[in-house]
Amino acid sequence: MKQWMRHLFCCGALSLGLSLSSVHAAQTEPAASRRETIKKTDLQSVAMPTMGNDRLGAILQRYYEKGLGGAENWERVMSVRMSGHLILESGQFALNIYQKKPHYIKISLSGNSYRIEKAYDGHSAWQASGQDASVISEMETAAARRFIHRAHFGSYLLYPYSSGKQIEYLNTVPMNGAVCHHIRVKLQTDYQVDYFLDAHSYLEVKTVHTDLRSGAVHSIRYSDYIRKSGIPIAQKIMRYEEGEWLSTLQIDTIKVNSGVMAWMFKIPE
Repeated sequence: MKQWMRHLFCCGALSLGLSLSSVHAAQTEPAASRRETIKKTDLQSVAMPTMGNDRLGAILQRYYEKGLGGAENWERVMSVRMSGHLILESGQFALNIYQKKPHYIKISLSGNSYRIEKAYDGHSAWQASGQDASVISEMETAAARRFIHRAHFGSYLLYPYSSGKQIEYLNTVPMNGAVCHHIRVKLQTDYQVDYFLDAHSYLEVKTVHTDLRSGAVHSIRYSDYIRKSGIPIAQKIMRYEEGEWLSTLQIDTIKVNSGVMAWMFKIPE
């Protein structure tokens, strides 16, 4: 039971890792003209804006086009439902994941005549458990914060000009047999996310999520990508907690824009 709960709290969102330093990096932004300020404000709501030609901008531009399928495909994808099986030390279990833009998520894990559901509806995070998942409650504050961090649809590298985040290029390094660009995102929620993007395909090879309040570190490795509606999605996801293997998720079925409605994420009455 405890291992089930740990996995659901760690479950990630869809994975489909300078002139920008004044906008993204951890530096003090210089005074800008009124025109520049208006332009930046407009860009805050753009998921994949046209980036500059410096190193960070060039990497993000290729990531948007190759690693996430491009702006046109991304705009068409409104929701995803996935099913597969989750492998833990205690056995194998059926897992269903529902996600909807911009931040709705619901996860259902079942096996051994027991079911756990966790969801976030954009306002509150809740959970249900039992043979028919009939014992329902809101998550306690710390657990809700962890779950909501993973409810983000897609990547924190999207919306690079939005407030509340700082993005910086760190290095190009070997990772899991590939050469990867290491990009770091610091969020105002006190989470830090490190992305390792394959320098050839620009697919996410690995992400590392660090809770800057507690120091807890969770890492995720992605492989076996396929494309759905032009968007690359990893079918194999391996999770580690403090460097130790926690679970392996094998996605068997992926459906895009397939009847996922906002009401499905609401806490049952």
